[in-house]
Amino acid sequence: MLFGATSITQVDRLCNLFEQTFGLELECVTAGRRAYHLAEVNSRTRLVDDSSPSAFVPGVTPQDVAWIADESSRDFIGNEFLLWLWYHTDVESDTVKVGDGSEVTVMLARTLTLECPRGQTGHETISSEGPTRLPESRRAIQSGKLPRKAGLTLVRHNEQYELAIHAETLAVGSGKLPAMDESITEARAKLDERVNQIRSLVETLDLLYDAFGQKRFGKEWETELAGMQKWLKREERRAA
Repeated sequence: MLFGATSITQVDRLCNLFEQTFGLELECVTAGRRAYHLAEVNSRTRLVDDSSPSAFVPGVTPQDVAWIADESSRDFIGNEFLLWLWYHTDVESDTVKVGDGSEVTVMLARTLTLECPRGQTGHETISSEGPTRLPESRRAIQSGKLPRKAGLTLVRHNEQYELAIHAETLAVGSGKLPAMDESITEARAKLDERVNQIRSLVETLDLLYDAFGQKRFGKEWETELAGMQKWLKREERRAA
């Protein structure tokens, strides 16, 4: 079920109403649960279970994340996903090849929220056309802060989507779908087209998240993490 709101209060209300109406429970597909579901395909669920926050800034990154109270939760993977997208688009390429053979062009844009995983230095929200290019955002991740929300522009199969994604829940807000084909005039056909566009957006996000998961829970992660650590150190020297 796709629910058109990101408020936890509203989600809880939906779950209660659904259970009262149908006698069934809904489970929120958060970043940790989605990573687990995707890992099942490659028999890597044990790696998800055993995972802990990556030390992007050695000696600074803590073993626990302040905003995740449940020790069994792996929702911090969503924070790492956004930081990896930042690294990938900054150092490697603005396109990511995904599991179905297509490519997703990614740009972090409009908004970026960062927070200290220790819960000590607070959080900051940066609004800009290119928030990841600003020096204050660089300094924030160098100090160990992690992305909790980011604006994304995604292009796949020549269709562009704009959205804001919440790291731990993978909830989508402020979504903007591609312009409707002007040749579609019937109300039912328009509704069907919108549904197809939403499905395409969900599929694109799943494929992009799975591309990260393949690295995060594969043999390449040690090398990838070392590259991200060097990236942070290099930027730090530039700032100095």
